[in-house]
Order: sequence, then C-alpha cells, then structure tokens
Amino acid sequence: MREKHKILIVDDETPFRSALRRLLEKNHIVMEAETGAKGLEISEREEPDLILLDIGLPDMSGLELLPRFKEQRPSPTVVMITAYERIKDVVMAIKRGAFDYLVKPVDIDEFELTIQNALEHAGLKNEVDRLRQQVQKLHGVDRLVGKDPKFLDAQMLAIKSAQSRDAGVLIQGASGVGKELFAKLIHTRSPRAAYPFVALNCAAFSTEIIESELFGYERGAFTGAKAEGKEGLLQVADGGTLFLDEVVDLHPEIQAKLLRVMEEKEFYPVGGTRKKKVDIRIVSACNQDLWQLTEQGRFRKDLFFRLATIRIDLPSLRERPDDILPLALFFIEEFNDKYGKRFRGLSPRAEQLLTDHSWPGNVRELRNTIERVVLLENDENVLGRHLHFLSPPGKGEPEPSGERFTVGLPQEGIGLEEMEKEIILKAYDKCGKNKSKTARFLRLPRHVLLYRLKKYGIED
Repeated sequence: MREKHKILIVDDETPFRSALRRLLEKNHIVMEAETGAKGLEISEREEPDLILLDIGLPDMSGLELLPRFKEQRPSPTVVMITAYERIKDVVMAIKRGAFDYLVKPVDIDEFELTIQNALEHAGLKNEVDRLRQQVQKLHGVDRLVGKDPKFLDAQMLAIKSAQSRDAGVLIQGASGVGKELFAKLIHTRSPRAAYPFVALNCAAFSTEIIESELFGYERGAFTGAKAEGKEGLLQVADGGTLFLDEVVDLHPEIQAKLLRVMEEKEFYPVGGTRKKKVDIRIVSACNQDLWQLTEQGRFRKDLFFRLATIRIDLPSLRERPDDILPLALFFIEEFNDKYGKRFRGLSPRAEQLLTDHSWPGNVRELRNTIERVVLLENDENVLGRHLHFLSPPGKGEPEPSGERFTVGLPQEGIGLEEMEKEIILKAYDKCGKNKSKTARFLRLPRHVLLYRLKKYGIED
C-alpha cells in the first residue's frame, strides 16, 4: 500500500481549512494551523511533504513565512493561497520558492490538479535529495569530519565554489589532508553532479602515459597501442569534473595542451588529426605552494591562473588537534561496520597517544592507524597498548600487557583499604572526575566504581 503524503494547511479561516480537509483526508494525512507560528512549529515537527499557505495570516504574511519553510530540511513543497490574485504577490511567491498558487474561492478541479502536480514534484525532489545523499556517500563526502575553524572555512569555500560550472579550483595541502575528498565535495554540490568525477594522479605515471591517459589516442598512434585506440580521461569526464592530483608534476608540453583544453574546450588525441570537443571542469591539487613553484619557473603562469580561479588551502592534522579524537571515533565506527567489530571508544591512554602524535601522514595516517587496531584487536575500547607503534623510538611500548608499577609504601605500614582509596582518588582526579572514564582506567565495572566512590566518601 502506498504511503500517504503529509499535507499541512496554514490558514486562519476555519471553514476554509475544514473544506480542504474534507477534500484531502481520504488519501492523505492532513494537519492544520491557524497562524504562521503554529504552522512553523508543526512543520518542524512533522516534516510535511506539501504546505498550503495562505498569504494573509493574522501574525505574519505568508510571503514572509515562505522562505522560513523552504529553509527547513527536508524542504517542503509550498502552494500559496490568496484571496486576491495580485500579480506582484504571485511573482514574489514564485521567486521565493513557491511551487504554485491558488485563488479563493478555490475551483475543485483546479485544486485537485494543483495538489497532484505539487505532490509529484515533492516526490521527485525527495528522490533527488535521496540520490544526492547516496552519491555523496559513495564519493566519501560524508567523511569530512572536523570543527576546526580553518577546516570549516575551507569546506564553506568549497561549497561556494561548487556553484560555478567552470571556475578552476586549486586545492593545496600536505599529503593525506583530504584534497580528493574536497574535490568530490565540490563535484557533488555542483551543477555537474550527475556526470562523472574522474581522478588522475599526475605524479604516478611517466609523461607518455599521462598524455595517453588524459587525451587518449587513435589506432596505431604508437607501438603497443590498442588496435581500436583508447578514449582519454578528458572524454570519460565529459560533462563532469576532472581532478588532477599533484598537478605540478605535469610535463610542460602537457601543461600547454591542458591550457588549450581549458580555453578552447577542445583537444587532439595522441596521433589524431581531428579535434575532440569536451565540456569539463578541472579541479587540481598540489602538496606544495603552486604559486611559488610558478615563480621558480616550474609551472606555467597562464595555466596557474586558469587552474586557481579559486584557491583552497587545507590545514594539516597537527594544525587542528581538536579534530583528532572525533576523527578517530568516526573511523572506529567505519571499521566496526567493515570488520564486524564492537569497539566503543578510546581509553584515556589511547586518547593521549593520539593527541600527542605529530601525524606526518595527516588524516590518511590516522585512518590507517585506526583500521589496523580495529582489524587486529578485539577489546571493548582502543587501548594505549594497541597504539604502541605510535610511540617515539626509545620510549618503549606504552600500556603493555601485564605492565607493573610501583607504589611508595610508608615505613609504618598502610591499610589496603586506605591504599585503594588513594588509588581511586588519584584515578578519579586524573580522569577529570568522569565516572565512566575512571571505571575504564581502573578496569572496573562502572557499578563497582560507584559503590567504592560512595564507600570512601569520594563522591556522593
């Protein structure tokens, strides 16, 4: 059975709302609000598919209310209702996102057709939103985790740059900071999202291979070429986005050819005499300052200006230390799902090791570290001893199994309970008076720790 749509009627005339309800409630779930404020409250809570919104409400104009409804996520489809068909109001409503409008008194046939069209539009829009989320997940865009201001600024700049179809974007940052993820973010938020995203690492191949990979070749172009020729990545990416990683490693001859592609939207395949037309956007990346390299004569200035219409600089992981633990927890969840494990978090010692490490390999290194632990270990939490390979040379392995520690004992002796109280008190202070962390640190069940805290008067 088809799921019923939710329809919200926002109108201050009770008889009119009741008449619309009678027309709709057989096939749909109908909700009512007599004021704009009530309508917003219901919409936020119930997430209707369609809103029938009166322009003349007692507490605010429906035209003022419309953008607030459209800002909600998921965004509802809105049909305006007006007692007077004023062209100015209708134009403003459509500009602000209304799907259509109805004039009181409502013609029944027109009403039913408008509702049908609006709900079809709502269904298509919801499907597009769902597919867009799936595409973003497939591209790994949902893995952009972080709250560091520089990182968030870079995300915002990437999202803004996505609004253009053609502007070149240069992403700079050390290896492992997530340059390709940002390129995918730009692609999935851009008008080209329905077309291919194609990536090429310019440092991974020789000049000859890069040329044939980018531009393709005609049959018999060189010894060893496929008899039927080969389509290049420029053609594969047609309509979409081509991501060139480590673009500085392109040979000057290929840089010249790439400049022609960006300026003329055309190129010749290797060994070809007929031009190929292509419509793509190029997003490039470099792990150095590309402008400095350009100043040194290692990269064409005219190509730099084409590629770097917008420049995004990504901070290294050591520049955003507050993001290390949230990223680690995110990767724990990812690899729990992948390997069927049940890690719940990080021990205090593991947290310390992760935040103290310099992460020269950036987010990629952190992800590989967490994958290694989740794959090889079977504890409830990631422990310090799981991360022994992060310890600097000469410092030994932290938290090894069976590690011994010494306690200073007074000459006159001490009771075991007094010693236990002292150890619990120090652990409790070390863990910031967090009972769950203290229980994990002392390897006690939480209820046992709570009993002993109460027993020794450490915490009521």
